[in-house]
Amino acid sequence: MKNFIITLLCATVLFSCNNKKDFGVVNLEDEKTKLVEDLFKAVEKEDIGFLKELFSKDMVFVNPDGEEFNKDEFIAGVEELFEMFENVKIKENNNSTDGSGSAIETTHYSTGDTWTEIWSDFSANGKYTGDEVSFPFYIAYKWEGNKIIREMQYFNPKVFDNEREAKNMLSK
Repeated sequence: MKNFIITLLCATVLFSCNNKKDFGVVNLEDEKTKLVEDLFKAVEKEDIGFLKELFSKDMVFVNPDGEEFNKDEFIAGVEELFEMFENVKIKENNNSTDGSGSAIETTHYSTGDTWTEIWSDFSANGKYTGDEVSFPFYIAYKWEGNKIIREMQYFNPKVFDNEREAKNMLSK
């Protein structure tokens, strides 16, 4: 009986080791990771042209409230950000899930999907409130070829809401 249990245990371990499933491969320095780095450099420079080129015409933008928008609405939102804030800075905050300290990583999944994720900090000066603002954020980008087809944002949008409210109050 002891030999049977040992044989069964060894067989189970052997077969479970052969049943390896790769789910995804994470890259920290591939082309898509570099494109997202360039995307945030463009945001700091208020270069809307780079964003218009990088995002697919069919992109879906999901804001922190879970609302979906198309590319034109997304671009209008970025232009509003440029109108409401100055001295926009995106800083690495080292909240990576892999422990490497990298703030941007691209994962190529076995399903064929490719996502680039960024963990970072946003800081800027509000043009209407005069407030210096800073908050951490997480954004995920889904790729189709070399274009971003989906952006999903995760952060507290209160800073933007407050600045928009101040802007609206001044325009009355």
